[in-house]
Amino acid sequence: MVGFGNNYPQHVHHRAASIPWDNQWHSCSEGSTWLNSEESNPNELLGAMVRGPDQNDMFLDDRHKPWFTEPTISSNAGLVAALVALHDPPRKSNDVGLLGIDNFGIFHNVHLITQRR
Repeated sequence: MVGFGNNYPQHVHHRAASIPWDNQWHSCSEGSTWLNSEESNPNELLGAMVRGPDQNDMFLDDRHKPWFTEPTISSNAGLVAALVALHDPPRKSNDVGLLGIDNFGIFHNVHLITQRR
């Protein structure tokens, strides 16, 4: 996880992390300047979870190896699902929940958005 501990990823494969915020517009092709840089990212994606180690528990903090350093929804889905399943909010005796999820839990403020024509 970026920004936590003493040895977190410094070369995250992500545009927002690797292109400096210098009040200038940069094209996609200009982004290769920072993609190919050996320097640490100028911006820290605090809390971003990168893909992580391989099957041999090896991790390379290398922007050119996104299979280690890219934060993606798919690489975080398993952990998020496990954390949601562990969520156990207080319940009333008549609440019906699935895996600890109910109307008074973490989805309390999530509402259906309907399209207007």
